[in-house]
Amino acid sequence: MSEDTNESQNGLIRIVVGVDFTEVGDVALDEAIRYAMRLQKSELHPVFVITERVKNHLEEVNRHLDEAYKALREKVITRCEAVGERWEQHVFFHVRLSKEPAEAIHQVAVDVGADAIVVGTHARRGLEKMLLGSVAEELVRTAHVPVMVARPNELGELEKTPKPEPAVPGEDIHHARVMANEHIVFGKRPSHIAYLI
Repeated sequence: MSEDTNESQNGLIRIVVGVDFTEVGDVALDEAIRYAMRLQKSELHPVFVITERVKNHLEEVNRHLDEAYKALREKVITRCEAVGERWEQHVFFHVRLSKEPAEAIHQVAVDVGADAIVVGTHARRGLEKMLLGSVAEELVRTAHVPVMVARPNELGELEKTPKPEPAVPGEDIHHARVMANEHIVFGKRPSHIAYLI
């Protein structure tokens, strides 16, 4: 049994998140942080991909990588501290050189045995989205792990359903909604009770 399999069975969840130093990247990072905070054992793997061409000189490449690592580390720490609670998180910082950000983010997920990728997206629609494409769209289509696409919460701008409760007798069922609230306990019953049934 591999080390990755052992750790996943022990409840360790690895979350890869694409960070690009934009508002969209911040939304993805914040969502990944919220996700990680809810888990008992997790690793956060923020990834920044350098896509612009750098001179084909080792010192120049190393300088870009070093600056990107420092900026990524500062960004992640700042966003984590903004939560306002005391908490601890194991963080692995990844900086990659690549022409294709989606490919690089996915490769990090493969390399670390990730359980999920979190990535932000612009609220593009229709032809603009089709023409421009996006890292999120590429990952949703090609990734071999679940992908969470993070967007700003804009529900406040939308109108709620006037009546989300179950339909009453005589109400037009074509316009009704069904909503039920139950408390359900999942899992096996304790062994000392099972034999009574």
